[in-house]
Amino acid sequence: MTATTQEFVTKVVMDAAGMVAIRLCAIGNHLGIFKNLSAEGPATSEQLAARMGLNERYVREWIYGMSAAGYLEFDKLTRKAALPLALVPVLVDEGGPAYQGGLFKMFTGLMQPFNELVTAFQKGGGITYETYDPMFWEGLEANSCVRYRNLLVSQWLPEMPDVKARLEQGGSFADFGCGAGRSTVELAKAFPKARFFGFDLFEPNIAKAKANAREAGVEDRIEFRVHDISKGVPEKFDIVATFDLIHDMADPKGGLRALRRAVKDDGIYVLMDVACENDPADNHGPMAVFKYGASLHFCMTTSLAQNGMGLGTVGLPEMKVKEFCMEAGFKTVRRLPIEHPLNVLYEIRP
Repeated sequence: MTATTQEFVTKVVMDAAGMVAIRLCAIGNHLGIFKNLSAEGPATSEQLAARMGLNERYVREWIYGMSAAGYLEFDKLTRKAALPLALVPVLVDEGGPAYQGGLFKMFTGLMQPFNELVTAFQKGGGITYETYDPMFWEGLEANSCVRYRNLLVSQWLPEMPDVKARLEQGGSFADFGCGAGRSTVELAKAFPKARFFGFDLFEPNIAKAKANAREAGVEDRIEFRVHDISKGVPEKFDIVATFDLIHDMADPKGGLRALRRAVKDDGIYVLMDVACENDPADNHGPMAVFKYGASLHFCMTTSLAQNGMGLGTVGLPEMKVKEFCMEAGFKTVRRLPIEHPLNVLYEIRP
């Protein structure tokens, strides 16, 4: 049934309200207001401003907006705002399975290169990594941390018993496009006998990865290096992995050929990418909007900035995974039986 013009107007207004709510959440997350309300309890705008050294007038307006959006409870008699207990895991508990703070940071940074994106629409090309605000990279790391800390070792790895056995026996594991190293760090914590390597072409990511390894106490088990897989592979490994990398690459087919050279003939390649349908038109619902937005603002455009293929966020469905991997010299591709709104995993063998 086709919507009326007025219904579309209502949809635009509601979507705009959601956009503003996320912006207000980003402010609360960045300034630590949610954490303060959780730790020190309900407060008026005056009390909250005094506790945090903020401007009361801004705090007051923020409280009203967050209350209207449903993120705070507001008592009209006492004028106090409170953070609902059920929202603490979502807004405060960093690294927990429900934490969404990384999303606020990521989208704040993701949306900033607007004029550059419009120019790319008009003239082609894309946006380079260096263009993005550091907040984007912080948010991306926080988001990945939630998945890797809560799912990788406890839920995903049991579906790959041969990978787990290799790591228990002290095998070598190489994470290409490791970002801030969160996946590698979590695996190193779980498998003290194994040797881990992380490679990324973006130097700030490697610096952060080394810091994360030191903080976790596993820096003696991981070697992080600035390295572009398109330039070749440093050696052969028992297990190689890419987490949310291949669809971002300028040359994904070349990357997969390099990964085939990097994994031993009896080794295993673990590929995590974005869950999507073979026909882009079959991606529906809010998650599809999320993925296409991320594609335009980062995944597709950064690939095109390198004169790449520009697969985009939903550009690597299972059909293409199998096609590209077979072309690269792999023999078998097994999709793991996991359910996740964003990601899908494959166990791939030479």
